[in-house]
Amino acid sequence: MAEMWVDAGELKHRIRIVRRNTKRDKDGYQTKREASEDYETVRSCKASFKQLSGTEAIKANSDFAEEKVRFLVRWSPKTIERKMIVLFRGKEYEIEYAHDYGGGRKWVEIWAVWRSQKEGADHDDQ
Repeated sequence: MAEMWVDAGELKHRIRIVRRNTKRDKDGYQTKREASEDYETVRSCKASFKQLSGTEAIKANSDFAEEKVRFLVRWSPKTIERKMIVLFRGKEYEIEYAHDYGGGRKWVEIWAVWRSQKEGADHDDQ
């Protein structure tokens, strides 16, 4: 199999891949946390970033309240899972898909989505 070539110069965006912390009281209810406790950082790294174009979104029948993006990062033994989040440019991108890219444990491709309004979320300013 031919090796995949990736321009390392494209890895110019700092991202954090995090796991959302959930703390519960003795009755099982989620408790209030300080903002700094919301996330546990799984990995902080440089990534390439590509946003799905409007034409691609129309072809994919995407909702325009969503922003679909692709991150490409160097491979790491730390597993990236769908329940994790990518923090980038002040937004939380929910990971939809992550896989080894190009073979040989060199790259990981992450497809993620940011939703402008999460279903069922309270939209009042706090």
